[in-house]
Amino acid sequence: MGSRPCPPECTCKRHGPRPQSVRDKISASKQGHSVSPETRRKIAVSLQGRTPSAETRAKLRARTTHGHSAAGVTSREYRTWSAMIQRCTNPRYDGYRNYGGRGIEVCERWRTFANFLADMGPRPDGTSLDRVNNDGNYEPGNCRWATRSEQNSNQRAARRTREERSEAAKRGWITRRGADSK
Repeated sequence: MGSRPCPPECTCKRHGPRPQSVRDKISASKQGHSVSPETRRKIAVSLQGRTPSAETRAKLRARTTHGHSAAGVTSREYRTWSAMIQRCTNPRYDGYRNYGGRGIEVCERWRTFANFLADMGPRPDGTSLDRVNNDGNYEPGNCRWATRSEQNSNQRAARRTREERSEAAKRGWITRRGADSK
Protein backbone atom coordinates (compact mmCIF):
# COMPACT_ATOMS: atom_id res chain seq x y z
CA MET A 1 0.00 0.00 0.00
CA GLY A 2 1.72 3.14 -1.17
CA SER A 3 0.93 6.62 0.00
CA ARG A 4 -1.25 8.79 -2.20
CA PRO A 5 0.53 11.65 -3.97
CA CYS A 6 -0.20 15.16 -2.81
CA PRO A 7 -2.62 17.23 -4.86
CA PRO A 8 -1.02 19.77 -7.23
CA GLU A 9 -1.75 22.71 -4.90
CA CYS A 10 0.10 21.01 -1.98
CA THR A 11 3.02 23.01 -0.55
CA CYS A 12 4.36 20.42 1.91
CA LYS A 13 8.12 20.17 2.14
CA ARG A 14 8.26 16.35 1.89
CA HIS A 15 8.26 16.26 -1.89
CA GLY A 16 10.27 19.35 -2.76
CA PRO A 17 9.24 21.89 -5.39
CA ARG A 18 6.97 20.80 -8.20
CA PRO A 19 8.67 20.44 -11.60
CA GLN A 20 8.11 23.37 -13.94
CA SER A 21 8.04 23.43 -17.69
CA VAL A 22 10.82 25.29 -19.50
CA ARG A 23 8.22 27.94 -20.45
CA ASP A 24 7.40 28.52 -16.74
CA LYS A 25 11.09 28.80 -15.94
CA ILE A 26 11.62 31.31 -18.76
CA SER A 27 8.74 33.33 -17.37
CA ALA A 28 10.22 33.20 -13.86
CA SER A 29 13.63 34.36 -15.11
CA LYS A 30 12.08 37.25 -17.04
CA GLN A 31 10.34 38.37 -13.86
CA GLY A 32 13.72 38.54 -12.09
CA HIS A 33 13.34 35.41 -9.95
CA SER A 34 16.48 33.43 -9.23
CA VAL A 35 17.08 30.59 -11.65
CA SER A 36 19.77 27.91 -11.35
CA PRO A 37 22.69 27.84 -13.84
CA GLU A 38 21.39 24.52 -15.22
CA THR A 39 17.99 26.09 -15.88
CA ARG A 40 19.65 29.12 -17.48
CA ARG A 41 21.45 26.75 -19.88
CA LYS A 42 18.12 25.07 -20.74
CA ILE A 43 16.57 28.48 -21.35
CA ALA A 44 19.48 29.52 -23.57
CA VAL A 45 19.13 26.31 -25.60
CA SER A 46 15.38 26.80 -25.99
CA LEU A 47 15.95 30.39 -27.17
CA GLN A 48 18.71 29.57 -29.68
CA GLY A 49 18.09 31.08 -33.06
CA ARG A 50 15.72 33.70 -31.66
CA THR A 51 16.60 37.35 -31.47
CA PRO A 52 15.49 38.90 -28.19
CA SER A 53 13.44 42.05 -28.41
CA ALA A 54 14.93 45.41 -27.50
CA GLU A 55 12.87 45.35 -24.31
CA THR A 56 14.21 41.91 -23.33
CA ARG A 57 17.81 42.98 -24.08
CA ALA A 58 17.35 46.07 -21.90
CA LYS A 59 16.00 43.92 -19.03
CA LEU A 60 18.96 41.53 -19.33
CA ARG A 61 21.43 44.43 -19.27
CA ALA A 62 19.69 45.93 -16.23
CA ARG A 63 19.95 42.65 -14.30
CA THR A 64 23.61 42.05 -15.20
CA THR A 65 25.88 43.88 -12.80
CA HIS A 66 29.30 42.84 -14.09
CA GLY A 67 28.67 41.98 -17.75
CA HIS A 68 30.06 38.43 -17.48
CA SER A 69 26.82 36.47 -17.24
CA ALA A 70 23.75 37.09 -19.35
CA ALA A 71 21.07 34.87 -20.88
CA GLY A 72 22.84 31.69 -19.79
CA VAL A 73 26.18 32.62 -21.35
CA THR A 74 29.08 33.17 -18.94
CA SER A 75 32.66 34.38 -19.39
CA ARG A 76 35.74 32.27 -18.62
CA GLU A 77 36.47 34.49 -15.62
CA TYR A 78 32.96 33.98 -14.24
CA ARG A 79 33.14 30.18 -14.71
CA THR A 80 36.55 30.14 -12.98
CA TRP A 81 35.19 32.16 -10.05
CA SER A 82 32.09 29.97 -9.78
CA ALA A 83 34.15 26.74 -9.77
CA MET A 84 36.46 28.22 -7.10
CA ILE A 85 33.46 28.98 -4.88
CA GLN A 86 31.99 25.50 -5.43
CA ARG A 87 35.17 23.53 -4.71
CA CYS A 88 35.70 25.41 -1.45
CA THR A 89 32.13 25.54 -0.13
CA ASN A 90 30.07 22.68 -1.62
CA PRO A 91 30.76 19.23 -0.06
CA ARG A 92 28.90 17.60 -3.01
CA TYR A 93 31.31 19.12 -5.55
CA ASP A 94 33.77 16.58 -7.03
CA GLY A 95 36.95 18.40 -6.00
CA TYR A 96 35.74 19.54 -2.57
CA ARG A 97 37.94 17.09 -0.64
CA ASN A 98 41.07 18.64 -2.19
CA TYR A 99 39.99 22.20 -1.39
CA GLY A 100 37.24 22.90 1.15
CA GLY A 101 37.85 19.49 2.72
CA ARG A 102 41.47 20.51 3.39
CA GLY A 103 40.42 23.83 4.90
CA ILE A 104 41.07 25.97 1.80
CA GLU A 105 38.70 28.94 1.85
CA VAL A 106 37.77 31.87 -0.36
CA CYS A 107 38.42 35.24 1.26
CA GLU A 108 35.36 37.30 2.13
CA ARG A 109 36.15 39.92 -0.55
CA TRP A 110 36.18 37.31 -3.33
CA ARG A 111 32.76 35.94 -2.45
CA THR A 112 31.55 38.65 -4.86
CA PHE A 113 32.49 38.15 -8.50
CA ALA A 114 33.04 41.86 -9.20
CA ASN A 115 35.72 42.01 -6.47
CA PHE A 116 37.42 38.85 -7.77
CA LEU A 117 37.50 40.30 -11.27
CA ALA A 118 38.81 43.67 -10.06
CA ASP A 119 41.69 41.97 -8.20
CA MET A 120 42.61 39.30 -10.78
CA GLY A 121 41.84 41.14 -14.01
CA PRO A 122 40.93 39.42 -17.27
CA ARG A 123 42.13 35.85 -17.71
CA PRO A 124 44.91 35.62 -20.32
CA ASP A 125 44.61 32.87 -22.95
CA GLY A 126 46.23 29.59 -21.96
CA THR A 127 46.00 30.20 -18.21
CA SER A 128 43.87 29.19 -15.26
CA LEU A 129 43.58 30.17 -11.61
CA ASP A 130 46.52 29.06 -9.44
CA ARG A 131 47.34 29.49 -5.77
CA VAL A 132 51.02 30.32 -5.19
CA ASN A 133 50.91 28.63 -1.77
CA ASN A 134 48.88 25.46 -2.26
CA ASP A 135 48.04 25.32 1.44
CA GLY A 136 46.86 28.95 1.44
CA ASN A 137 43.42 30.34 0.76
CA TYR A 138 42.02 31.92 -2.38
CA GLU A 139 42.88 35.57 -1.74
CA PRO A 140 44.48 38.44 -3.67
CA GLY A 141 48.07 37.91 -2.46
CA ASN A 142 48.06 34.17 -3.09
CA CYS A 143 46.49 33.79 -6.56
CA ARG A 144 47.62 34.32 -10.13
CA TRP A 145 46.71 33.36 -13.67
CA ALA A 146 49.21 30.58 -14.49
CA THR A 147 49.97 28.33 -17.45
CA ARG A 148 49.63 24.55 -17.20
CA SER A 149 53.43 24.11 -16.87
CA GLU A 150 53.57 26.70 -14.07
CA GLN A 151 50.78 24.88 -12.28
CA ASN A 152 52.39 21.47 -12.77
CA SER A 153 55.54 22.65 -11.02
CA ASN A 154 53.44 24.04 -8.14
CA GLN A 155 51.50 20.88 -7.22
CA ARG A 156 51.69 19.30 -3.77
CA ALA A 157 53.21 16.10 -5.19
CA ALA A 158 55.73 18.03 -7.33
CA ARG A 159 57.06 20.21 -4.52
CA ARG A 160 60.03 18.16 -3.35
CA THR A 161 63.52 19.14 -2.38
CA ARG A 162 66.34 18.80 -4.89
CA GLU A 163 67.71 15.84 -2.93
CA GLU A 164 64.34 14.05 -2.96
CA ARG A 165 64.06 14.52 -6.74
CA SER A 166 67.60 13.28 -7.27
CA GLU A 167 67.02 10.21 -5.08
CA ALA A 168 63.71 9.45 -6.85
CA ALA A 169 65.42 9.75 -10.24
CA LYS A 170 68.16 7.32 -9.14
CA ARG A 171 65.58 4.81 -7.88
CA GLY A 172 63.67 5.10 -11.15
CA TRP A 173 66.83 4.58 -13.23
CA ILE A 174 67.91 1.60 -11.15
CA THR A 175 64.42 0.07 -11.33
CA ARG A 176 64.30 0.50 -15.12
CA ARG A 177 67.67 -1.21 -15.45
CA GLY A 178 66.30 -4.21 -13.54
CA ALA A 179 68.68 -3.85 -10.58
CA ASP A 180 67.66 -3.94 -6.94
CA SER A 181 66.61 -0.46 -5.81
CA LYS A 182 68.45 -0.75 -2.47
